[in-house]
Amino acid sequence: MTTTTPALQLLLAAQAPLAARAQQQNAPEWLTESETARLAGMQHPARRQEFIACRYALRHQLAMARGTTPDHWRLDAPEGRAPHLNAQHHGDEAAAATHLSLSHSGAWLACAAAPHPVGIDLEVKDLHASRRDVLALAGMACTPGELAQLQALDDGPARQRHFLQIWSLKEAYFKCTGTGVDFAAIRRIECQPAGLPSQGQVLAHASAWHGATGGGHAVLLSVCVLGPGGLPPCSLQVDADVAWQDEGDWRLVALPG
Repeated sequence: MTTTTPALQLLLAAQAPLAARAQQQNAPEWLTESETARLAGMQHPARRQEFIACRYALRHQLAMARGTTPDHWRLDAPEGRAPHLNAQHHGDEAAAATHLSLSHSGAWLACAAAPHPVGIDLEVKDLHASRRDVLALAGMACTPGELAQLQALDDGPARQRHFLQIWSLKEAYFKCTGTGVDFAAIRRIECQPAGLPSQGQVLAHASAWHGATGGGHAVLLSVCVLGPGGLPPCSLQVDADVAWQDEGDWRLVALPG
């Protein structure tokens, strides 16, 4: 565990308790105009609760890191882009130096805050009940080396979890770039353990974790940052009933050709 102040703040939490906490803070009164407009377009109650929980989670995370209250933070909600600090309220310098990312899956959510572009992805799945053809999906999303790794595993939960780990790392990378998943490029980007020599051009650095919920669902979490400097000091807060294991650090590498 680092003794310096973590520059990369991560939070994994169950949605329902955060939504309840948000309501205690008079949600949605603290939402900004752009967030309110997004919320108004959501008709399904569960989707509205998810949106409020995610927006509160970001504020809660920023408040813990900066020693403020959650309602101090004003966030813009551009359609199709990551949330960001409202520059008019917090100033251009703070807005430019604070990068945010959100992900949600099932009844869970994850968020990240960092001084550099960051992407986070969360996958919560019942691997034993899944009927997905993992190799068919891998053919659209994996490099030949990654596909060979999957083929070497028995068809079942272990193969599905390894595919989800690869997918989650790549999803986090594309969130980091702000492009959305690029299926024209995804099969040329390989997830390689950071401890091994890189084979190709290093695009980004990432960390991954896996665990299981109290209900037996698999949880995979990935965070990615751009640039050659590697991951900054990282703090992961797990505000949920999850048995957790570190999957280590990774590189996302552009393969030659």
